[in-house]
Amino acid sequence: MKKLLEKYGIFYGWAIVFYALVIMAVCFGIAHNCFTLYIIPVSERFGWPRRSVSAALTLMYVMQMLGSVFSGRIFRRAAVKKVMMIAVIIQPAAYFLLSFASNLPVFYLLSVIVGGCVPFLSFQAFTVIIANWFEEKRGTATGIAFMGSGLGGMIFNAVGGSLLTRMSYDALFRVYAAVIAAVAVPVVFFLVKEKPQELGLLPYGERPGADGKFFHEVLYGCSFEEAFRKSGLYVLMLAALAIGFSTSVLSSTIVPDITDSGFTPKYAAMVNAAYLGGVSLGKVILGQMFDRMGMKRALTIAMLCLLAGLAGMYFSNLQWMHIVLVAGASLGCATGTVAYPLMTQSVMGNRDYGALSGIVMACGSLGGCIAPFFSNAVFDALASYRTAYIPAAAAAALAIMAGLLVRTMKKPGQDG
Repeated sequence: MKKLLEKYGIFYGWAIVFYALVIMAVCFGIAHNCFTLYIIPVSERFGWPRRSVSAALTLMYVMQMLGSVFSGRIFRRAAVKKVMMIAVIIQPAAYFLLSFASNLPVFYLLSVIVGGCVPFLSFQAFTVIIANWFEEKRGTATGIAFMGSGLGGMIFNAVGGSLLTRMSYDALFRVYAAVIAAVAVPVVFFLVKEKPQELGLLPYGERPGADGKFFHEVLYGCSFEEAFRKSGLYVLMLAALAIGFSTSVLSSTIVPDITDSGFTPKYAAMVNAAYLGGVSLGKVILGQMFDRMGMKRALTIAMLCLLAGLAGMYFSNLQWMHIVLVAGASLGCATGTVAYPLMTQSVMGNRDYGALSGIVMACGSLGGCIAPFFSNAVFDALASYRTAYIPAAAAAALAIMAGLLVRTMKKPGQDG
């Protein structure tokens, strides 16, 4: 593969980005984003309340958050690829065993295992790997790689919905477990390279400085321990919490709110599909914005788009506002994944970038966990989601303020 890409003048790091997209599409897109397909059939098979079945998805969110917190320590002790190789065996096996789970505690335990593998096969693992491969265009590379989660969710939700009309939910668990294993295992074991030095390459855009040292050899910024004595980390954590909350309030209410506004479930699903496709594209655009504009401008523009998307939800009874919803949320909700690692490096440097980005991602996941409970509590109290969009908008505004106030860090020997 390396020789083939070199023949056409293509940097091998872009192949790594493609592999990341593929792995995220199956290991996150199937394992996480398709889980709602099973709620109704599992509930009907065993007579469990739907809220009890959907609690398994909440446990997956929690494990994703915990995995992000501890990933930095794990990656200090073991190579990222070695951890991925273990996780890519465990996850499809646990997903396969879900098809046999006939009591709730076992269903929860297997869901915890599946969710616990997610950070090590998606965002956190590839945050570190892409940082190794790209000195320039890191935002663009991150955006393209992180597209995989949304694209996988969109494709495999559609396919899974169709398959469930022809097969049982337990058969779908087995089919999708086979897909995860067949796609992800060979890519992780044989194609993913953790560092460009393994192939005798340098990171994309790498150049020697005045002292003759390459930039990737120069560590700058705060260590993991030092970061907790700096206000910048806490501002980042607050911004991530606000972003996770505001984006999740919007994304988790699109289908039920539009349906409640008098539109058909089929139409609401179409709007949601347009949103998912838009977010996938928005991740690439947002990554390019971080590369070209810097953190402050890119984050401000993305959050203003999110506010437009929330306005579209607030006035969801007006059909033309659904265009505003999709357009605004496509870029705004992309911050819920792409922005966290890029913000972390902008503020904290590269010394302990992987560990610190895990903390920031965990705060975003926490905001995402809180949001569905909050929005559903508002609906239960007021029979409408509309009031929930006001604090979500306030959280988006808070993220803008945090991004503007926090001090960013210059790379050594570079201006701006």
